[in-house]
Amino acid sequence: MGKVIADREGPVFGIDSSVAMFEKLKHESSRLQKRWHPYDAFNFLVTAWHLFEDWTKSDDHKALCRMKRHRRRLPDDMNFTLGIVRDLVNGSKHFQLTPDAAAKRRVGEVHTGDEVGWYEYYYHEDLPGVTVEDHWYFSIRVLHNLMMRYFEWVFDDSTPVKDFPCDLLDAILYCNIAKRPDGTSPAIWLLGIDSAYDRATQ
Repeated sequence: MGKVIADREGPVFGIDSSVAMFEKLKHESSRLQKRWHPYDAFNFLVTAWHLFEDWTKSDDHKALCRMKRHRRRLPDDMNFTLGIVRDLVNGSKHFQLTPDAAAKRRVGEVHTGDEVGWYEYYYHEDLPGVTVEDHWYFSIRVLHNLMMRYFEWVFDDSTPVKDFPCDLLDAILYCNIAKRPDGTSPAIWLLGIDSAYDRATQ
């Protein structure tokens, strides 16, 4: 006997909870880390955005993982980063944005990773990335790292909502090149940096 879909319930195959959707994100993360291919980047970002924006509805109102995805409970810098993911997902899915979505857009320029520009020289990565508000730069590798760290915290029931990870905030702020602090690069920002030099083009 199949499952009868009623009211506003959406039909889905194989994924019926936020936790299951997070498993899907981890699967896409592992593919993306093996080769920084645009198809895998697209899938990862779409899953990450919908896990944040839509799949909270699958959780109980008091669930910790739901509260950790409430915009008003998140630091401004995390909401800023989520806005970048939203822009990339909307652009990738729809190509042309609605006037409302275009007014909220944060991403100012998309970099293919093949250019020889200031950011490519500064980062020494041959990966796609985006410039935001002129002085923020996020490669797909860094954006991936930030989102995975965020969702690891979201689904960690041993950490309360008020304890947003400081290492994640440090890694986000490190993407602000104009105000980048001196010293060692944050560990989250550095994850997977070796593979950034070996991008698969197939």
